[in-house]
Parts: sequence; C-alpha cells; structure tokens
Amino acid sequence: MNRLYLIRHGETQWNKEMRFQGWTDIPLSETGREQAQKLAWRMRDIPIDEIYASPLQRAVETARPMAQLKGLSISTMQAFKEINFGPWEGMTAQEIREGWGESFVEFMKYPEAGTFPGEGSFDQVTERIRQGLDQVLEQKDGKNIAIVSHGGIVRLMIRYLMGFTGEWYNKTWIDNTSISIVEVRPKRGNLLRVLNDFSHLKNGVL
Repeated sequence: MNRLYLIRHGETQWNKEMRFQGWTDIPLSETGREQAQKLAWRMRDIPIDEIYASPLQRAVETARPMAQLKGLSISTMQAFKEINFGPWEGMTAQEIREGWGESFVEFMKYPEAGTFPGEGSFDQVTERIRQGLDQVLEQKDGKNIAIVSHGGIVRLMIRYLMGFTGEWYNKTWIDNTSISIVEVRPKRGNLLRVLNDFSHLKNGVL
C-alpha cells in the first residue's frame, strides 16, 4: 500500500480574480506564500518519502517550504500540470461565455462529457495523469508520497484512482493548499481517506 497526499497549490492573483489559469505560469500571491508555509507546518510530523510537483511555479512554490522542512528534493513532472485550456486562459467565466457561448455553458454543466480548447477533453488529461501516477508508483510499496498540483488535476486524479464515473467532477471542490489522501491498495481496492482538508488555513495546527 502507498499513501498519496494530493495537494493543491496556494492562492494566486488569478485565483482571486477567478480567471482560468491552466498552463499559464502564474506565481503565488502573498496569501499563497503564507498558505504554503502553513501547509509545511501542517505536514511537519507526517512522514513523507517523496515530493512531486507540477513544474508550474505556483505548485513548486507551494511544495518548497514543505520540502525544505523535511530535507527532501522536489521532482517536477509534466504529467501533473493543470488542465490546458488554450485561449480560455487568463479569462473569467463571464468573458469566456461571451466569446464561446453555449459550448462553454455546456462544458461547465457536463465537463466529463464536454470538449474545450487546449487539451480537448478530460479523457486526454486523465491519460497523462495515469501515466504520471504509474511512473510515481512503479515498484513502490509502503511509501508516503506528496503530489503538489492543481485543483482540476487533483479532482481528476481522485476520479481516476477511485474509479468514479458520471458527473463527479462538479460535485466536489479542491481549495488552495488543501490535502486529499488516497491509499493505493492494489489487492483490496483504493481508499479515499481524506478529501479537501484545509484546516491548517484556519488554525495552523494538525
């Protein structure tokens, strides 16, 4: 059994403005950097063997305080980058709606079945996530692994690891620096132990 700590990056200015970020490389805001420090303190007593992150700076910046506290390096992986939304990036939902009309409205209602610019579909995004997770988990047992990524990717990771189907994506949310835990158990089936825990942002303690 391996335990995955799936963590979303800290806040960015575009998060505050509710803009689609995707592959656009936006840094953390001052609040986001504070959140990363609180995350590191939250994780201080939790054994972590390896840390992986999306190569986008908002994920690496979030992972860095935790890595420094634990004396670990950060391995960046392209597979864990956010969903690529192409020309939608940098725009708010209202701006996209004005330009793409009903096709955007339909995607937002049924994202699992919809298509969008950039990577095109959640199936394609999930395939690169699968390849990344297979690489991370290859020939490992009994490891605690942190993956610092993005809200959309964490939701799709959980969906893939748990075998969830249907309209699951829109029925949950992943907050900045929240922690979700999945136990990968090949013989018994994977177990979702924690979803979207961001209590460290409220009180700073475990």
